Amino acid sequence: MNHIRGIAKQIGWAGLVTIFSLLSAWTSISFILSNNPKLAILFSVLAFLLDTLDGFVARRLGTSSIFGTYLDSMVDAINYSVLAALVTEQVLLPGVAGFLIGFLILAFGILRLVLFTVNGFAKVNDKVYYVGVVTPHLTLAVALIFFLSQLVTIPAWLVATVLGILAGLQLSTIKTRKTGVLLFWIPVSLAIAIGAVIWL
Repeated sequence: MNHIRGIAKQIGWAGLVTIFSLLSAWTSISFILSNNPKLAILFSVLAFLLDTLDGFVARRLGTSSIFGTYLDSMVDAINYSVLAALVTEQVLLPGVAGFLIGFLILAFGILRLVLFTVNGFAKVNDKVYYVGVVTPHLTLAVALIFFLSQLVTIPAWLVATVLGILAGLQLSTIKTRKTGVLLFWIPVSLAIAIGAVIWL
């Protein structure tokens, strides 16, 4: 019993939010496999929003920890890399091209998460940056492509090229300000969620 209490204490409130984020991603994956991409997109957006909340909760409560860092990274691999690879292979590019691009998204995404867990943020003149295209933004880019594909026809070669480049850029040295990214992606993710609800 004490062992279970110890695990619960390590997880904490922020970790609980992370677990709910994982549940949302798992639900999204389930909907992808049952051929319901619209609900899959909706739950993937929810997973992203919950993932942005867990860090806020940890900082607010002063409970940031190494355990939380590793838990977040492990969950991110499912929430983003696996999810984006699956949407690409099952929905956007079914076939050999989707299988290969999906693998690149998955492999480079996991490598990036390991590098980030080990190296952390880049700091330049007291400003904090992400290095490379981060996995949540690649996943939201996949969702945005899906959203656009419902409105206009996007050639398969263009989808493959864009996602292949973004997959590789996860290991690039491109720097993005930590504080400014969410101001762009949260409204975009909400717009995608609203679009998914309208189609249901």
